[in-house]
Amino acid sequence: MEKNSIKDKLKKAEAWLIGHFVPINKKKIVFTQFGGSGYGCNPKAICEEFLRRDEGYDLVWMLNRKMKIENAHVPAGVRITRRNQTIIELMTAKVWINNIHFNDLLRAGVYKRKGTIYLNTFHGGITLKKEGKDKHSYNPNRKLPEKDKMYLKDSEYVDYITSGCEMEEHVLKEFFYGRGEILRFGDARTDVLVNGSEQIEREVREFYQIPEGTKLVIYAPTFRSDMSLKWYDLDYERVLDKLEEKYGCPWKMLIRLHPRVAKKSKKLVPDTPRYIDASGYHDMQDLAVAADLMISDYSSVITDFMLTKKPAFMYVPDLDHYLKTRGMYFEMDELPFPYARNNDEFIRCIEGFDQAKYEQKTEGLMAKLGYLADGGASRRIVDFLIQKMKE
Repeated sequence: MEKNSIKDKLKKAEAWLIGHFVPINKKKIVFTQFGGSGYGCNPKAICEEFLRRDEGYDLVWMLNRKMKIENAHVPAGVRITRRNQTIIELMTAKVWINNIHFNDLLRAGVYKRKGTIYLNTFHGGITLKKEGKDKHSYNPNRKLPEKDKMYLKDSEYVDYITSGCEMEEHVLKEFFYGRGEILRFGDARTDVLVNGSEQIEREVREFYQIPEGTKLVIYAPTFRSDMSLKWYDLDYERVLDKLEEKYGCPWKMLIRLHPRVAKKSKKLVPDTPRYIDASGYHDMQDLAVAADLMISDYSSVITDFMLTKKPAFMYVPDLDHYLKTRGMYFEMDELPFPYARNNDEFIRCIEGFDQAKYEQKTEGLMAKLGYLADGGASRRIVDFLIQKMKE
């Protein structure tokens, strides 16, 4: 305890000294996502737009201690920072770009200096499950735990938050306690889903050694608040057999578990060649580009995936319980995705899937929400940041 206390004091002293005596590098931009767990999401898309422009910016990507550099796939032209270097990189950066909060680093003494710009991109889009005060489990009288206090502190530093529509902005106000100016530029990570990428598709298929002519379904459920696994009872075998029957070709399944559940993957991913544990792959968007079909539940990965116009289904065996305990922003029939509460229903969803009807409902939802997803979000965000960095 005493040793950790001394380390904490030294880190805070380091942050204070840097903040008072080391100048800000006006060309440095520090990126991170999900606490340093790889290279992905909105920050990745923005970083790659800076790389494409090649205008001499010092691009720095933060990784946590658990993330192996070789598994992160950070490209050439982007410096990697971790461990003891992270504080000085952040404290001397002109721009911070994150898709979640900086909790641990703020606890270590990092603070936003005058002149630094903090852009948060969040990690949802068209969000299905309720957040913040909207959650049925919300208790306004509860004492804030230390983690939530750090969320609040982080939100106080946020200058700008990117968004794709008014509905998303409501969620952002909940997540960031009403702080930060919301910029309706779109969600950068959706650019690749709208534009497509044969290179990314090829890379994913080569990485998992998927034979030519074999299609991919990705199963990507979210977590449950009690961390129970009982609702992950999708009959993978029946699903693949039915897909092969319907489409007349071989299929494999990528199983992408939420980070909070991924450590239990051995219990949920069968040890046979038909199924692949993709929980550790560095970027969910790349998997979505490569997949031919998605199965999810209440995760916003499915509303991202619909931008590809490829089939997507919801498997929600706990729907009534989830609506009662967490809540959703949409009625199920408002969404374009066929959904099922059990495996028999799910097989019937596959059998009766109508691509034209699905696309029509998808376009209707997009129009209703006014969701901006035209493949140009990264460009708009980088244009804005460059202008702000010059001011």
